[in-house]
Amino acid sequence: MSFIKFNKLWLTLILITTIFSALYLYYTLFPGNIPREVYKYFSPLEISKAQKYHRINRLIYITSFLTKAAFLIWFVFGNNAIKLSYYTEKLASGKYYVNVFLYFIALWVILRLISLPFSLLSHSVQVEWGFSVQTMASWWSDYFKSAALDFVFSSMGVLLLFVALNKWPNNWWVSAAVFLTIIMFVQIYVYPTFIAPLFNKFTPIKDQKIINMVKEISKNAGIKIDKIQEMDASKRTTLANAYFYGFGKTSRIVLYDTLLKNYPEDEIKAVIAHEAGHWKENHVLKSMLIGIVGLVIGLYFLNILIHSSLFLPYGKRMTPAVLAMIYLFILLINFDTSPIQNYISRQMEKQADLLSVEYLRDKKLVIKLQIDLAKKSLLDVAPPPFIEWFSYSHPSTMHRIKLVERQISSRS
Repeated sequence: MSFIKFNKLWLTLILITTIFSALYLYYTLFPGNIPREVYKYFSPLEISKAQKYHRINRLIYITSFLTKAAFLIWFVFGNNAIKLSYYTEKLASGKYYVNVFLYFIALWVILRLISLPFSLLSHSVQVEWGFSVQTMASWWSDYFKSAALDFVFSSMGVLLLFVALNKWPNNWWVSAAVFLTIIMFVQIYVYPTFIAPLFNKFTPIKDQKIINMVKEISKNAGIKIDKIQEMDASKRTTLANAYFYGFGKTSRIVLYDTLLKNYPEDEIKAVIAHEAGHWKENHVLKSMLIGIVGLVIGLYFLNILIHSSLFLPYGKRMTPAVLAMIYLFILLINFDTSPIQNYISRQMEKQADLLSVEYLRDKKLVIKLQIDLAKKSLLDVAPPPFIEWFSYSHPSTMHRIKLVERQISSRS
């Protein structure tokens, strides 16, 4: 009979998760005092309103995570994962890969149902605070489209994973790393062409002023920006954003139409300069390469974890119950390594901020943009240090302002 045992590796992961969760919850509920310097840029009302908004979102996030983690820990170590595999095996009439597929469907549906109430709650919060204009019909349409894509790609990945687990029981993680690396590079070309258009409409920027801005910044940065697109974000949100995506022929800067409609031209120019900084530093490619290193390390430790905690009778194929272990591992390891992932992201954002100052030759404009973004998006401009360290992919507004001010003072 197969069974999964709790060992020191699992204990370590769960202890780290518990400590981080407790700290995250504590600083969400008790964020501490706001530094005096913040009031130089923001009113007490703006600060308190943003704190309240982020407290709600953080509570939804951590409650959702802990609910899913608690379920998977109970499911895996309460022997329920093994029990489910017996039921799906009967339904599959002993056909191994049919059993794997049925097991995946059952677990996928359960985890989706656990996450759904939190997704709905998060949407209602965005509507209540005026950041979402999406109807429930549109929201459900997006939900089912993303769920369908997730199901198709995940099911294919799971079946290939079990082929590797059975064919190379000790070295499956090497083939998995190679396969997932290929997928990461393929999606750079597939996502903007086939997936993103399922959710939004992308059109080339026609405004000559914006085109001239791009040409000027491209010249200052010493790069060639061919594609700058507008995305119809306003059908879902009032929030403004922009992002740089891809490399090679797929490289593009995407501007939300909410940015173009609700922000002055000089601030739009500052946003483009920031994205040009990402382009100049090849941040997409660097992020992918760092991600590949993390992927290989993660798969290596997952292999150790599987072999140290899963008992299989001699000669028996890998039980589908290992899938629940993998889901739990991914959930915990992503949470526990959030500080590392976000630290790397923040460094890239700082680079882009500093480069934008060089391209614009206007440091005050960069600060003006950060203040305006914070006010219109209700950003928590000075979050508790732990919250920023743990969960912020971008530096907080005050840290970004200080970064530019230090550059001003160092050059004056």
